Amino acid sequence: MSKLGPNYLMIIDSVKITRVQFQKFNPNTIASLEVLTDTDATNKYGNAAKDGAVIIQTKSLARKRYTSYFRSKSKAYDSLYVSAKNDSTFLYIINDKVKSEKNSEGDLSAIDDDLFISLEILTAADLQKKYNISDKTVGVLIKCRKPKNLFNGDSKF
Repeated sequence: MSKLGPNYLMIIDSVKITRVQFQKFNPNTIASLEVLTDTDATNKYGNAAKDGAVIIQTKSLARKRYTSYFRSKSKAYDSLYVSAKNDSTFLYIINDKVKSEKNSEGDLSAIDDDLFISLEILTAADLQKKYNISDKTVGVLIKCRKPKNLFNGDSKF
């Protein structure tokens, strides 16, 4: 953030916002935050980002993105998602790292075709046996490559 100029661009869920709007924003809804400076910012957002850009993705948008992505990658996931009407009974596991239900949206939404390897559905019995988890009925085991330059990437992926 120290590399940002005085008039940096602020974007939440692809919508440009003002500093006043940002002050009213609930930080507990943030799934991911990206700071772009210099040519990275201007290449992506033009002259409006000459002082840099702060890009925030909310948990709700992140959830829409990753569920849509996983539904496109796995018929089994899509079928379970449709029958459950959401993913609240799912436990996500990335490269054998069990994800927190409250703060995993940003990690999951970072997975794209460059990172994705495979997705496997685990049963409640699989979750109990392999991960000692008994309060979820569906496990979603995602194998993927680690994103480059991700803060704490080794612990997340």
